Amino acid sequence: MRSLRLKILVLAGLLVILTQLGTISAVLYSANREVQQTARSSLLKSGEVLDRVLRLRADQLRSSMLVLASDPVFVAGLMGRDTGAVTAALARSVERIQTDLAVVLDEHGRVLAGHTQTGAQAPLPAAMPAIVHQPAAAPAAGRSTVRIGQRTFEIATIPLRLAGKPQREWLSMGIALDERRVRRIEQLTDLQIAIVATGDSGPGIVASSFARSEADVIARALQSRATDPDGVRQLTIGSARFLAMQRPLVPGDDAVSVLLLQSLDKALAPYRIQRLSVIGLGLLALGVGLAGAALVARAITRPVRQLAIAALRIRNGDYSEAVKLTADDDLGMLATAFNTMQNGIAERENRISYQAQFDTLTGLPNRLLALERLEQALSGATDPDATVSLLVVDLGSFGNIASALGHEIADALLAQAAERLRASVDARHTVARIEGDEFAVILDGIGSEGARELAEDLLRLFGPGLSVRDVNISLNVVIGMACWPQHARDPLQLLLRATVAKDDARSTHQSIHVYQDGREERRVRQLAILGDLRRAARYDELRLYLQPKVSLADGRVCGAEALVRWDHPAYGWLSPGEFIGIAEQFGNISLITRWALSAAVRECRLWVEDGLDLSVAVNLSSRDLLDQELPLFILALLRDHDLAARHLTLEITEEALVRDFSRATLVLQCLRDLGVRIAIDDFGTGYSSLSQLKNLPVDELKIDRSFVMGLPRDRADSAIVRATVDLAHDLGLQVVAEGIESPAALRWLAEHGCECAQGFLISRPMPAEAFGEWVTRYHAAGTAAVEAQSLAAFIQAV
Repeated sequence: MRSLRLKILVLAGLLVILTQLGTISAVLYSANREVQQTARSSLLKSGEVLDRVLRLRADQLRSSMLVLASDPVFVAGLMGRDTGAVTAALARSVERIQTDLAVVLDEHGRVLAGHTQTGAQAPLPAAMPAIVHQPAAAPAAGRSTVRIGQRTFEIATIPLRLAGKPQREWLSMGIALDERRVRRIEQLTDLQIAIVATGDSGPGIVASSFARSEADVIARALQSRATDPDGVRQLTIGSARFLAMQRPLVPGDDAVSVLLLQSLDKALAPYRIQRLSVIGLGLLALGVGLAGAALVARAITRPVRQLAIAALRIRNGDYSEAVKLTADDDLGMLATAFNTMQNGIAERENRISYQAQFDTLTGLPNRLLALERLEQALSGATDPDATVSLLVVDLGSFGNIASALGHEIADALLAQAAERLRASVDARHTVARIEGDEFAVILDGIGSEGARELAEDLLRLFGPGLSVRDVNISLNVVIGMACWPQHARDPLQLLLRATVAKDDARSTHQSIHVYQDGREERRVRQLAILGDLRRAARYDELRLYLQPKVSLADGRVCGAEALVRWDHPAYGWLSPGEFIGIAEQFGNISLITRWALSAAVRECRLWVEDGLDLSVAVNLSSRDLLDQELPLFILALLRDHDLAARHLTLEITEEALVRDFSRATLVLQCLRDLGVRIAIDDFGTGYSSLSQLKNLPVDELKIDRSFVMGLPRDRADSAIVRATVDLAHDLGLQVVAEGIESPAALRWLAEHGCECAQGFLISRPMPAEAFGEWVTRYHAAGTAAVEAQSLAAFIQAV
């Protein structure tokens, strides 16, 4: 056997024997399967026969009951409430049609009369409401099962409608489910039978053709729900095996079922001798085949073992040693292919290792390797005065560059920027690309002063911009700086704090920013607040505050602006400035807006019920104006609280319109069509034009507090406010001034036609639950009679 091919041929001869063994096994399997299929088919047919017989028996029983229901004596007894006559009629019917139970029930299931056979005696309960309700629900048209005492009955029920009686009675007749009934079914099906009742504690055997001890085994076996698609399962009772099928005694009622059992051992008995003979021949052939296979395997064990050892070595990452196999057969070719595979794996692993640690675009270390280098620098700084500085350089414009000029140019610019950074930093330091257009510079042994000098050099380096394909791009470079050990204790914290410093540099418009203590904690607080927003809206941690508005014409309260406060479980009371901006930035503002709308509408409805004709104003953000589902939400909210739309005012800012004016206008028009009032908040501080204003579906303008606080002494503010009021009136809009803090400003606004005012002079924002009482107290002081000229003095007095 000099070649593997010859060895395979010898082994193939032995496989013929094994194939024969497989054939014999297949024959035995087929015979066994055929017997089981025959038994299964017989079981299914017996189940169908049983169903037909039970239906026929139920039809016969209902026919007999209809005969009884037309019996004049029976009907007269029912009409006259003659229990004796009714019971006698039931007894005659039970005797005639050979049933075990007959009862008459009223419409509530109470037993009016009943009779049981001697063999099925059980004290009748006072009421059996399940029987009355069963016929209307069960698809078997009045068939059901009932348990009386320790006995279970299959019953049929029909309604009794008696002339002149508003209510109706029910007639039920049943057959006891006992060994006698089991024997009848067994005679019909030629199978072993068990009647199973399902209760809260699991299935229980009511009656069966088995011994009592075997009935408990059946009940335990039925607790398994595993069945074939046709409802047949295999059960082992003692040492005997059965095919079992469980069918409801009454269709649609799983409380009582009939278990049909077909003995597999009895069906397989004729095949036992044949099975033993075939198994013996198969074992003999198997032994011969194994002996031949052992001889062949002995010849190929050594080279295969060498290949297995080499595979273990490769798994452990050792690719230095080649497989040495001198055979010139197929195993030798396999060894050569194995060595080729080993070299390919080594090359790919080196490439993957490089890609895992270096950025493919710039060739610089990536974030992972940068952290490793940073950790090495920190662990190697044994001198107490040693320091390590980290610069995070943000080039700042590459997102827009990629969108405008394409990713190819953006990548070329990034590669050029990386090359400049690498050339400007000493070789003992590390330059890495950590993310997008952000780079890190690790300065080992350099303090804050030296790091700042290098940062300034880098700013000058990128000052002229970058050029690719005759395209010069100016960069808005910012650099964040953090030093070890004064700013951080470990590499990850140092990188985080340098990144925080970079973000602060960007937000404060500084080119270089050194990390300041506490900034990371503020970011952690902001992240915690952002993460808790959804919980706050869901579990009512938010609180509604209201700031009243008064009419300058008569001094009465005309409405309120809804404001949100947050009672945070960890940070206490949070002002809107701490969470509204975060929610708008990260897209969670709709949670707060919808909560505020719900709370404000609910409070406004309470005002209406108390006789206060007031409106409530709720602020919308720019993201809310892009939500096309918002009008539907507000419509449903108003309908749920039965509140007229005129009581709700939605306040928007000019800046909210800038993001998508056309889409925001569409949403505002839908809201206006609902009848909701629209107000422009902080008017005069945004970016909207008069051409946009005239096309907006708005009802009022709110003059920003920055123009109101200087009234009337500031001539510029007075001119702006006067022009705004005139403009609003010319456009048919009402004017609300906010930020009123002085009586002089209030009088000036009243004199110049401003309709409403709000501010600290009138009232600070107050909890929603205190607003109604404040309004009542305010109006009780007689504001209706106060003229506009004396309104400021009156408010001060109140």
